Formats: sequence, structure tokens, C-alpha cells
Amino acid sequence: MEEIRSRSGAVTAGDVARLAGVSQATVSRVFNKNCKIQINPDSRRRVLAAAEELGYIPNAIAQIMKSGRSGLVGIVVSSYFNLFYYQALQLLTNCLMEQGLRAMVFTSDPKEDINALMEGLYQYQVDGVIITSSALSHHMTARWIQKGMPVALLNGYMPELEISAAQSDQYGSGRAMAEYLLEVGHRRFAYVSSENSPHKNHIPRQHGFMETLEGRGVRDCRVIPAGYSYESGLEAGRLLLSEPFPPDAIFCSGDLNALGVIDAAREREGLRLGEDLSVTGYDAPILPSLRAYSLTAMSQQIQRLCLDCVELLRGLMENPDLPPRVITRPMILTVRDSSRKRSKNG
Repeated sequence: MEEIRSRSGAVTAGDVARLAGVSQATVSRVFNKNCKIQINPDSRRRVLAAAEELGYIPNAIAQIMKSGRSGLVGIVVSSYFNLFYYQALQLLTNCLMEQGLRAMVFTSDPKEDINALMEGLYQYQVDGVIITSSALSHHMTARWIQKGMPVALLNGYMPELEISAAQSDQYGSGRAMAEYLLEVGHRRFAYVSSENSPHKNHIPRQHGFMETLEGRGVRDCRVIPAGYSYESGLEAGRLLLSEPFPPDAIFCSGDLNALGVIDAAREREGLRLGEDLSVTGYDAPILPSLRAYSLTAMSQQIQRLCLDCVELLRGLMENPDLPPRVITRPMILTVRDSSRKRSKNG
């Protein structure tokens, strides 16, 4: 083996080629996942055996220079912990690995300028970027798309930027929740928003809910500005339930703020959650296991959304001139104990 190694001491593709009895080009093709040239099976076997014997590790920088691709995809998530996007990050990383790509994760404060972060991603020579809505600000510019960087949004859509996106049907989810709460007999409504949160507020959820109520003759729905946190939900719930004529149905823009509202309801002696009052919201991955809360919620198809997002990005990486495409998936209503049940005869 001493004679096989190059003088520098580091094992090179040339060393592997000499031991395997093949050309250096053949070694490069074996370790290039994007290579479409057919390689003789026996040659491949000898190259892999020689690489194993020598302890050869392909030079990633050299591969980037030859192919023009790094095999890296930047994923931008919020620096604030969020259960939904923590699971999404795991799923996105797995999806990319199955495609022969690697994830490079960047965190961003939604209050900061995401364009500065995009500048860093551009310098890292990533092949594409996935931005989750938890990290998305309202001030992102389109210059990154204009530079030819493939970008896809996960669960956030900005039509003014013409960026491809995989998203849940936010408006439809609000509409579905309004119809359900009307169906089970509620008449006094409130909505706990997330407009005080640094994250991008899913305004279509609110619009779908409010417009459906108005269409059914409900003109008075109290809107409480809040955030996605438990504390903001607790505060909003206490405020609403202390009123002379409190709502009998409270729909929350998220998951943690809904749990806060539930605890506010538990502070009201004699108030029966799921009968006198329904509290509903949106599902985080951990919610089904929190049986003490048993929140009725709209659930997002998180695994399907991640697959959609990676598919969109791969298409743009192969053909940057593709027009923007938006994939929208419906949410699923899961009724639990925090709300009234539908009539068995209904």
C-alpha cells in the first residue's frame, strides 16, 4: 500500500485507479452520483474495493469544481423553537438524502432581514434553498430568483415574488373550522390571531374563518391580537372569558396559543370545556399525545408537504427556467374533547 499512495500521503483518485487497474476518469465516475455514463460492474467493484482498502474519501471540493454542483441544499428555519417545523426539518433532511443531496441548515430570526442570510447561502454555493414559513419575513426580495438560485417555500406563499411553494390550504382550513363550529350549534365566536408574533401571520386562516361566519349571518366575531405562544393564548383566553357575554367558541391561529386558551377556560369555575365552550386550533406533531388537552384541530399533511417541496426544488435545480408552481394540500379536521361533538344523526 505504501507504493500505491501518492507522495503527499493523502489517498487520491489516482491511487485508487492504480490499485484497481482502471483509469482515473472511471474512479471519478464511480463516485459521482450524478454520472449518467454506464460503468462496467466489474470495474465498479474493483474501484470500490480499492477505495475501501486505501481508505479513500472523495474530494468534495474537486467534485464541485468538475460538476458545478455542491449537492448541498440550504434549509432556512426560524431561530425560535417550533414543533411543526422541527419535524419538518427532519422530514426535509430525509427527503433530500433519498435524492442524494445533503442539507445545510440555517436559522433566521423572522424580525431580521432574510436577504442578508440569502447572501450567505449564495456564497456557500448551495444548489437550492428551501425556506420555511416560520423563518419568512414580509420583506424578502426577488433578486435571489433573478440570480438563478432555485428557491422553494414550505408552507408559505408570496405571490408577489413568484416563488414556487408547497403549502397547506390556509383559507380552506379556516372555512372548514367555521362550518364545523356552526354545525355543532355555536353562536358567539372569537378568533385568537397571531399578528403579534414575529413569524409570518397566516392571515388566510382568519379570512376563511371570518368570511364563512359572515356568509352564514354571523357579523360579530371578536378578534384578539396574539402570538403563537402559550402565554399569549392564556392572556387572550382570560380576556375573552372575563367579558359579560363571553364567546362559546374560540378558534386559535396555532397550537400553543390554543393550549393557553384551554388553561384559561379551566380557571373559570363551572365552565365545561367541550360543552359550554369549544376551543380549537391547529395541530402540532406532539398534540395527539397531549391527552390532557385533547385539542380539536386542523391537521397539516406535513410529510406530503415536505415531499412536494423537495420535488419542486429538484425540478428548479434541473431546469431553472421553469415557471413558479404552487402545490396546495387540504388540511384535515380532527375532533377531540376540547369541542362539541357532531350529532350522531348528522
